[in-house]
Parts: sequence; structure tokens; C-alpha cells
Amino acid sequence: MKTKPLNAVNRKLPNFTISLNKRTTVNAHEVRLLEADINYTTVHFETGNTLVVATTLKKIEPLLEELNFMRIHKKYLLNLHYAKDSVLSKDTITLQNNIEIKVSRRKRVELKKKLSDSRNPK
Repeated sequence: MKTKPLNAVNRKLPNFTISLNKRTTVNAHEVRLLEADINYTTVHFETGNTLVVATTLKKIEPLLEELNFMRIHKKYLLNLHYAKDSVLSKDTITLQNNIEIKVSRRKRVELKKKLSDSRNPK
């Protein structure tokens, strides 16, 4: 019997609700990526939908640190559950759906370590 490889869509992820600002609440496991744009943040969901909220990524980051999110660039906060099946090249990470995201030079080593730890659990 052949089994399908696990991806972030069919993995059992914890269901944590977070408030991005006073009016907007989302499930953290549905968020693939957050992208900063000055005083706004674009939230990219696993379904391909996006949402723009009027708050900075700096304010959102502490809410997501314990939920396996990592700041990989000054502009991007990545859900590492979606990065597990990704390809990391020299300065970009390619997610499912061929989305390429720039990885900061200073964050590359930490990202590689976290990805290898998640692929080889103890």
C-alpha cells in the first residue's frame, strides 16, 4: 500500500487562534507566510488567499514565536510547518506552489538547522 507524503495541508497542526489587530483573528495553522510592507502586513494563507492588516510584522512576531514561526528576513515571517517540504537554496527558500522567498544572510544557518531538526526528530 502506498502512502501519500505528508505536507502541511494534511498534517495535524495545533489549532491556535491569534489576534493580529483589534478586528482580525486568524488560525495560526492556516497561515503560511506573513509579509511586511511598512505599517501593513500581508498574511498568506494555505489556501492561497491573502489578507492585509494594518499592523507591523514586529508586533505580530512575538505572538507567533512559540508556534513554529521564524523571521527569515526583515520582510518575511515563515510558518516552518510549510517549510519542511521546501527547497532551500543559497539565498531563497522555495515553498510549495513554487513561491520563492528571500532568506536573510544572517538567518540562513538558523533556518537550515531548524529544518534539519524537523526532518530528523530525536
